[in-house]
Amino acid sequence: MFRYIVQYVFTNQKTRLILILTVAVSLCITLIGTYSYSKYREVLDTELNTPNVELLQINVDVTNRAFQESDTKALDAAFHPYVLDFLRSPPTPGQQPEQVLTDYLASLANHPDIRSIAVIAFQPGAALSSKDGYASTWENAADHTWSGWIQELETKPLLVKRRMQGGEGPAGRVELLSLARPVVLEGAVRGAVLVNMDYDRFFSKIYTHLSSHQYVYDLEGELIYPKLNIPVPLPEMDKVMASIDVNPFAYVKVAGQDYMANQAFSNVTGWRMISLVPMEELLKNVRMARNMMLLLSLISIVVGCSAMYYYNYAAFRPLKRINKLLSPLQKSVAQGDLHSLEPVIGKLLRDLSKQSVLAEQSLPELRSKFLQDVLGQTMGSQEILIKWSQYFPDWQPGGLEVLAVSVDHYGKWVSGYAEEDRMLLKYALNNILLEVLAEHWRAVSLPVGKDGYALLLQAKEQGAASLHEEAARLIRVVGEYLSISVSVAIGSPAAGILEVAGTYGEAREALLLRLYEGYGQVRDYQTTDPGNDEEESFAAESWKREVLNAVNAGDKETAVQWVRKGMGEARRHRIQPERVYKAVEELAEELMKLLAASGSKAQTASYSGQGLSTTRLEDIEAMLTGMAGELAEERNRRKETKEHQLVQAMIRFMEENLHKSIGLQDVADHINMGISSVSTIFKEETGSTVYDYLTALRIEKACGLLRETPLKIADIATQVGYQNENSFIRAFRKSKSITPGKYRETSKYANGYADPPKPRHSGVSEDLPEE
Repeated sequence: MFRYIVQYVFTNQKTRLILILTVAVSLCITLIGTYSYSKYREVLDTELNTPNVELLQINVDVTNRAFQESDTKALDAAFHPYVLDFLRSPPTPGQQPEQVLTDYLASLANHPDIRSIAVIAFQPGAALSSKDGYASTWENAADHTWSGWIQELETKPLLVKRRMQGGEGPAGRVELLSLARPVVLEGAVRGAVLVNMDYDRFFSKIYTHLSSHQYVYDLEGELIYPKLNIPVPLPEMDKVMASIDVNPFAYVKVAGQDYMANQAFSNVTGWRMISLVPMEELLKNVRMARNMMLLLSLISIVVGCSAMYYYNYAAFRPLKRINKLLSPLQKSVAQGDLHSLEPVIGKLLRDLSKQSVLAEQSLPELRSKFLQDVLGQTMGSQEILIKWSQYFPDWQPGGLEVLAVSVDHYGKWVSGYAEEDRMLLKYALNNILLEVLAEHWRAVSLPVGKDGYALLLQAKEQGAASLHEEAARLIRVVGEYLSISVSVAIGSPAAGILEVAGTYGEAREALLLRLYEGYGQVRDYQTTDPGNDEEESFAAESWKREVLNAVNAGDKETAVQWVRKGMGEARRHRIQPERVYKAVEELAEELMKLLAASGSKAQTASYSGQGLSTTRLEDIEAMLTGMAGELAEERNRRKETKEHQLVQAMIRFMEENLHKSIGLQDVADHINMGISSVSTIFKEETGSTVYDYLTALRIEKACGLLRETPLKIADIATQVGYQNENSFIRAFRKSKSITPGKYRETSKYANGYADPPKPRHSGVSEDLPEE
């Protein structure tokens, strides 16, 4: 019987095919499971090792940053005149150092992470601490556990030590991390500055992961962290360190358990950070996956055999059911053949053809929506690739180009047409763009903003006309048929659809150079100069302030000169267009507020707030000079009015009493008028409320004090009328978008008496509440 079954299986073509497929599928599943298991360690190298290495590097950066802050304080102290005088001539026994040096060290140690700062003289062995005061000898110092190693600084530029401070017993002892810097006088090391950091606070900043263990060793191979609850014994860790050596990671076995060890080194302290990730659970899951693959292979064999057994029934059952549906009146239905399915298949094909036509008609809209999602980065990369293959089956994977097309001087163009006409013109513009490019390029367009289009292109064949020439032809055709001036920018070639968003950003950036180069131009991002971004070449804030001051003073000639000077500086230094457009927009908004407050209507239409970034520098200059000139003339006419004089009296009163906590009632009392009348007159004359104007005066005076004096933030707050320091900080940040401390740090450095700004590190906030 078995012989007949085998003979049937191998002689029947269909069952033989099922058998071959079953064996092939089972073999593939088995090979895939075995290969996946053998390559799992390679996957771990990339998928698991990388985040652990990054976590270690983050911790290295955190510790480096903390030590650099302490090292900065040590260097400041090492060059301070009081410290140098102390080391040149320490007080003799019985004398006390000047209190100013102790106060200086105490202020320098005013940091949550720093416990104390000490100055140590090697000869004759005196010490001065911000916490414990002066000691004429090292042995008499309240804390002198550093005395055994401090003189190593004569041969080393920096020491970082872990040590204990305090009396007998655990309760009286404190664990510290000490950073020591030598102080050199006349070519010899005369002493040291010692910065003592709290061990527990220091290591509370590092990041840990629940599934990994972290260790920190110093240059001598001594354990720095952790100090308690050590998960892996130190002798085992010595074996781990020997195994990993200087490699970034390695697989090790500790107490019979597999671990993945990662390490990173600090270039500041020389510390060695090691993390251990248990591999047992991960390997357990992989072994389970391998076994499941083998089981799946066996199941596929069983399914294949069952398929061969039931083939005759299962293969023709759909055909029988279709025949039965086609011949419902017949009592019995034969097995049938494919000829009986022709009417059903014909109907299905006709329906499919209708759906294909519908899909083809809606494809341009789908492609445009897809391009919108790509440029807006609202889809993941996997979804982008899937939709790309669905919507662009006739396009190649790479060789993509992006154009940005924009109507020149959009604000003026808008003012010349009704909304319905603009919509028709933009529709015609889109058609012209696609028709001109259709000969040599596949193209998809997307309206972007109100002023232009983004186009995704791909050459239909090699040797097509250059994109720069095609873009120039676009400009000519649009100008000829629609009388619309447009500018075109070309981004860098994109190797794939995932790079299109970045390429479009480049095209938009190149398009902004219309500010200097004028209208109706083609700009290629790869050959354009992005412009200068140096702060000193275009002081936007001071320029806007000068223009507004001249306008408020009613000096038309000076206001126009300042406008032209600012535009000339932008043109001469070729400032980045984004900065120029932003400064112009802010100034125009201020001028519009003043024009609205003055009741003038003539020049209001010269600035609509639309399409400013589509305007060249000459037109911007003409717009600003018109607005500033008219407003200055209006201010000049108002100078002799009673209301103007009242407002000037209010402003003088506010300027003279900025240090007081004055308000609207005080201003009204000063000129013997009611609050409502004062608010109305002030708003009409200045375009601002009394409160906003007073706040602006206070912030400007605070800026001057921050730049020109070393006063504390709290003292400055009091001098400009804020009784609460936090209220002052909030008001300053709202006005300047920066804290007072950071404003002083960035502005005073140029004056020479403030320290240079500390480097910023992404992901870690340094806006500590020092102010």
